Amino acid sequence: MTSDTGKRRVRKAIEAAQPVVPTAITAPTYLASRFTMRAEGLFRNSDDPNKSYWVCGPFTVEAELRDGERRNWGLLISWRDRDGNLHEEAVSRALFAGECAEVRARLADGGMTLNGAQSARQALGEYLNLVASPRRARGVPRVGWHMVGDRPVFVLPDATFGDPGERVILQTETREPPLFNVSGTTSDWRDNIGLLCCGNSRLLFAASCAFAGAVLGIVGEDGGGFNLRGASRSGKSTVLKVAASVCGGLAGSGASGFIRQWRATGNGLEAVAAMHSDSLLPLDEMGQVDARDAGEIAYMLANGQAKARAGRSGLARPALRFRVLFLSTGEIGLADKNAEAGKGTKAGQEVRLADLPSDAGAGLGAFEDLHEHENADAFVRALRDLTSKFYGAPLRAFLEMLARRWGQDTASYPDALRDRAGELLRRWVANLSGAGGQVRSVGFRFALVGLAGELATEAALTGWQTGAAAEAARTCFLAWLAERGTNGAREDSQAVAQLRAFILTNGSARFDVWADPVPPSDAAQAPAESAPPVERFRTMKRAGWRKWEQALETGGPGWRYFLTAEGKNEALAGLAPRDALRKMVDLGHIVPPDSGTDAERGNLSKLYNVPGHPKVRLYQVGSALLSSTEDSD
Repeated sequence: MTSDTGKRRVRKAIEAAQPVVPTAITAPTYLASRFTMRAEGLFRNSDDPNKSYWVCGPFTVEAELRDGERRNWGLLISWRDRDGNLHEEAVSRALFAGECAEVRARLADGGMTLNGAQSARQALGEYLNLVASPRRARGVPRVGWHMVGDRPVFVLPDATFGDPGERVILQTETREPPLFNVSGTTSDWRDNIGLLCCGNSRLLFAASCAFAGAVLGIVGEDGGGFNLRGASRSGKSTVLKVAASVCGGLAGSGASGFIRQWRATGNGLEAVAAMHSDSLLPLDEMGQVDARDAGEIAYMLANGQAKARAGRSGLARPALRFRVLFLSTGEIGLADKNAEAGKGTKAGQEVRLADLPSDAGAGLGAFEDLHEHENADAFVRALRDLTSKFYGAPLRAFLEMLARRWGQDTASYPDALRDRAGELLRRWVANLSGAGGQVRSVGFRFALVGLAGELATEAALTGWQTGAAAEAARTCFLAWLAERGTNGAREDSQAVAQLRAFILTNGSARFDVWADPVPPSDAAQAPAESAPPVERFRTMKRAGWRKWEQALETGGPGWRYFLTAEGKNEALAGLAPRDALRKMVDLGHIVPPDSGTDAERGNLSKLYNVPGHPKVRLYQVGSALLSSTEDSD
């Protein structure tokens, strides 16, 4: 047989071979001989009965877990503690690769008795690595909405809402603290806390924020936040407790246990945000965060993705992903916090975290209606007591309603909610001239909060009148807009403010005097006010020139400023210079060439003959920029 004939036969054999389809993996047959689960617990067997030993208390492997991509396998283990209470724990198989210290810690924390001997620790790891179950469940890495096939399901650490067709379990490498706890019923919350929210725009808005976290995920909207800013002792923390009481709390501290602190690193808040995905993240006291991190944390929380990091191998680890609506409090805002670190505040940061004045304008701090309490302090005490008793039930009832409605109409329900929120926003901005994209983006988040409050009201969870939540969201939106000071893009007002501040700060030091030669005969006849004030200094790091003119647009004599390209770039640092210049031309703060080649080419600068210097291209500043401290737009 030739070598070619042999090769052809091998090729035909390969082509004719059927692929081997693996069957479901079961536990090795020798597992039963090595281990025995008795009423007293798990035992490691030995050929010598005297050498068999007890490993740990009894437990049951309820199912094997895997995610939607058939990865991240794990076990769902159940056992009873020493008081007879049932515990369940989803444990990743990745934790079995080492000494199982994390697994043992979780079991012990749940009341299971463990043998501390080295051999027993190794035996437990051996058993968990080998054991198998015919039952399957879906493991998910975070709380919030997940699609199982085409069915939506909302997962909390101890509950699942929706009908996914299989059991869905939260499976994380680290244990989630039990924050979404329940005390009291939905009726208890509605008839006590919900009642006191009525007539108070900030309380209605904050409680609606707690419902809105779950709505974000349905409509596919990005995360974002609101910062209740105001003086100390104005009721901000109480408003935050009311919002937290919708979602959960801790025994002993009530809804306060659901509130997190700004006093954390960016890395720490990444993990916190993942634990609040598709729900409310309440953050207290912005003043405690490191000023250098505040702006980046605002971006991170709103964008919904943690910082990319490398693993031990040098390859990128999977980044945490989440979607949160965060409600913050503080005596200062994000711009003030950035200023502490010597940083400017980007428009994108202000869009992602909207500063909302906590003062409702009724002389009662954050409140408008005290509901027959003698003063604001008494009202705060009542809310504090109630939020320590009743918490967590409204969110679960709301999630059950959303999961049912979305599951019944997965295709059109998100669009229906988005349309309702969009209609609210259209009514709000109908009379606002020049409402730009940034205002509409933040306004839509306000509208989603109002819609969430209305959905909760329709489900009889709040006790509020129809339209109350939407009106409270509108009131807060207009308060934010008034605080912002402009309906247009923030970059436009920032450009005006930065250029004005640059000239007012550096006018005498960095703008050289433009002095045209004056014939002696004319100088003798010129009135005194036509001459510039006498100054004795030397210009350093020139940013441009200033020229004394007898008649400016303002009607009197004064300085006309001309910026070099370098001076313009320095004045508008951090902004898109071309867009900023175009806006200031529209406002009359930059005077473009009115004729000639520069005007024909669309240049905003012009070549000038400055006495004693070669021709230089300069930007002429309109005198109206310095005539008022108010932004012209």
